[in-house]
Amino acid sequence: MPVVSPRAKRLRNFLLIGCTLVVVAFGILTWLASSRLLCPARRQLQDYHREILGHAQEHGMRIESFVCGSTPCLLCEPISNPGAALKGNKLRTELQSAGLTLAPWGEIKATLVLLHGHSGCKEDHLPIAERFCAAGFRCLLPDLPGHGQHPAPFASFGKTENVLPSDVLREASLRFHFQPAPAALFGISQGGAIALQAAALEDARWIAVAELSSFASLDRIVRSQAEQWFGPFASIADGTVTRLIQARAGYGPAKIRPVDSIAKLRIPVFIGHGDADKFVAPEQAQLLYAAAATNPQRAPFFNVAGAGHSNVLVTSAPVYASLSTFFLEALSAPATKR
Repeated sequence: MPVVSPRAKRLRNFLLIGCTLVVVAFGILTWLASSRLLCPARRQLQDYHREILGHAQEHGMRIESFVCGSTPCLLCEPISNPGAALKGNKLRTELQSAGLTLAPWGEIKATLVLLHGHSGCKEDHLPIAERFCAAGFRCLLPDLPGHGQHPAPFASFGKTENVLPSDVLREASLRFHFQPAPAALFGISQGGAIALQAAALEDARWIAVAELSSFASLDRIVRSQAEQWFGPFASIADGTVTRLIQARAGYGPAKIRPVDSIAKLRIPVFIGHGDADKFVAPEQAQLLYAAAATNPQRAPFFNVAGAGHSNVLVTSAPVYASLSTFFLEALSAPATKR
């Protein structure tokens, strides 16, 4: 039996320790990657959230909190005696300059359910609700599972959340005594993906759906993130993260496909995306847009020049005016199934 020198033993032990550390590090990183997707750090209230909540009239709204099942929600309605309402009045001026006739402040034309993005919370949409309220819409803002104050531990990107918008609308209409129809959906990123899936449900009664910065299929996002995090080991990491998501949350990313949902829709659809988005590539939006090609009520693709994933609403592009115009025009669009 050959004698192994002390030097060779040390080298072998060093290699074994090194390989073990690499395997452990890989396991930790893939676990963290799955956690980042399933249960991101809960976003805390920001100063601008508190300012709007504490001075709703100055922003042209009344705000009420309520719970739908276990989902914390906010209701935002326009009021007839707004304060400064700077953002709302700016939007109204833009819309009127474009030739739209708006209802007086406080008159409600329809209800919008607003779905926030990944790592966000319902309060993130307060500035968005402020604009939509000024255009004549009531807005409902739920915390999505795995986010904000929602007790559910994991996000599922539409697998379970697809029924949430209709549940929230029904609960709010009963609690606050308004007719649930007409109603439409709006979402950003994760919220946009959920909005598309919710609109495509068999018994859906939404008149329109609009999304910004959404993805065509979740597995593409997992794959692109694996490429950024793990480089040459991306393929192995992609498979590992996918299996972790399945084991921890009970669904596979490949099953979350808004691109299939949008192909079923025959209601007005708005698709927008920033052309500098590094998180959800613009090609994802083009896949969604192509899938809606047979929908005669598909709005023109809205490219937000220079916008990334997190600033799609804060460029010089007229995003709010375009969205508000889309929803107002949807009110008079011919009624079709889904």
